[in-house]
Amino acid sequence: MQFKNPEILYLLFLLIIPILIHLFQLQKFQKVAFTNVKILKKIEQQTRKSSKLKKLLILLTRLLLFSFLILAFAQPYLKKENADIGRETYIYLDNSFSMQAKGESGALLQKAKNDLIENLPTNTEH
Repeated sequence: MQFKNPEILYLLFLLIIPILIHLFQLQKFQKVAFTNVKILKKIEQQTRKSSKLKKLLILLTRLLLFSFLILAFAQPYLKKENADIGRETYIYLDNSFSMQAKGESGALLQKAKNDLIENLPTNTEH
């Protein structure tokens, strides 16, 4: 796989930013006075576990989204071997009234034809 804009792949280093934000996200829990602390501790442990999982899934989703976005802007493509073999190229020449004029080296249309034939690759038929 090749990329049309491989320099954009350097932006993948920016994926460190959401990871750092996730790691250094400091939340202070507030203490609330309550009579039955045992029930609250169970609830708190359950919510902490589910919130950690939720935050981790959100982080992974963001990382995937940003990485796919960066890869899309890099424009990946697969290079086909022998893609030009058997492919025809059509060349259109302007044969309007203006090309019938005479230039320094003769008719402009004839000069354009000769230039095309001279600049064709060596292994092409014409």
